[in-house]
Amino acid sequence: MKYVRLLTMTGLALALGACDEPFDSQRPDVPPPPTQGIQAFLQVDNDQATPGQQIRVFVAVQFGVEEDLKLGSYTGALYFDPEVLAWKSDIAINDGLRVTNAANAPGEVRFAGASARGFEDNLLYRGEFTVKAASYMEGLRFEMEELTAAESLADLESGLVTEPRVFLRTGRN
Repeated sequence: MKYVRLLTMTGLALALGACDEPFDSQRPDVPPPPTQGIQAFLQVDNDQATPGQQIRVFVAVQFGVEEDLKLGSYTGALYFDPEVLAWKSDIAINDGLRVTNAANAPGEVRFAGASARGFEDNLLYRGEFTVKAASYMEGLRFEMEELTAAESLADLESGLVTEPRVFLRTGRN
């Protein structure tokens, strides 16, 4: 009986050791949606990146579960510490008119978009960065300067909630 228990524990330890990522690196994919209003948040595709690795950074929004709106236009900025994270490139989002300007200032990427019918994809920005130091997530932050609903052109900023945590984006580009 001792051998069965020992074999079971050994098998369990080996299975846990084979996991792709440690348990403490798992972050939720997105924050829970608000009941009303709109919520903006940051995501990264690798929260355990080491210097020299590439990561993708995303800024996204989600509407409250009681809202029946589409985002029509937005402007915002992503800020990062250029000593620990280097901008490499923007990755196009093919939905509506979208523009970015990473050359604005070191550590800043400006982004904007507009769609008369509203965006199908509530992803506002997607970019690729090179990690210079493991502490890169500490300096990531963003600001939304303008959010407007499609069709009604209602100002959405008054109902905006900005989630301060960075979420792990899994399974999607």
